[in-house]
Amino acid sequence: MSNETGVNKKRFGGEQISKSYGKKEVLNNVSFSARSGIVGIFGLNGAGKTTLLRILSGLDGYFAGKLHKTDFEDVAYLAVERNYPLEMRVKDYVSFYGTFFENQKTEEIYREIGALNINPNSFLFSLSTGLRQYVKFLTTAYSGASVCLFDEPFSNLDVNLREKVAKTLIMEINENRLFMITTHEIKEVERLIDGFYILKDKKLSEYYSCEEVIENTGMSVGEFYKEKVNGKD
Repeated sequence: MSNETGVNKKRFGGEQISKSYGKKEVLNNVSFSARSGIVGIFGLNGAGKTTLLRILSGLDGYFAGKLHKTDFEDVAYLAVERNYPLEMRVKDYVSFYGTFFENQKTEEIYREIGALNINPNSFLFSLSTGLRQYVKFLTTAYSGASVCLFDEPFSNLDVNLREKVAKTLIMEINENRLFMITTHEIKEVERLIDGFYILKDKKLSEYYSCEEVIENTGMSVGEFYKEKVNGKD
């Protein structure tokens, strides 16, 4: 199965990407080529999902292999870890992020923030963990970047915020953008994504089309993933 088809022929991915931390190898000759749409990257804890996204975002340049990013103009990254000073105010965080992305949809960010009664003058440390995560998500999704990498975007979010995240992803995706999502919450994303990869044993699987998985196996994406990750063919 492949996501090579479609009107948009832009390419984003890498070739033979390998990464080690000391003697511990995390990624071994990972190669893939993703097109526009919403793509999932699934894997167990410690499989290397965050490491792969950090490499693709440009934050980690210490790896072997080659990236293919030239067909896309810019890349935004929602990190699972804290990537800002807590003493920063919400409005300053939005403004700082906007300095990297000239097409940032600032009005939409503030509209969503205002809908939750978040004061732009509030310090980030004064917000709950979930609200801080949501602000980070908004700045990424509304960055206007051609590629948005979301590392566990549903983490620490309540049901209401999860619905908002899903709605925003659907509203913001188009044929000129690629969203890549790593998550353990497969039920949350299987209705959103076009397809997915599975990261297991330091390797990345072929691309699986959600539609083809359901039609050919009769299983849900979550069920299919469990069989694959547990070693069943």
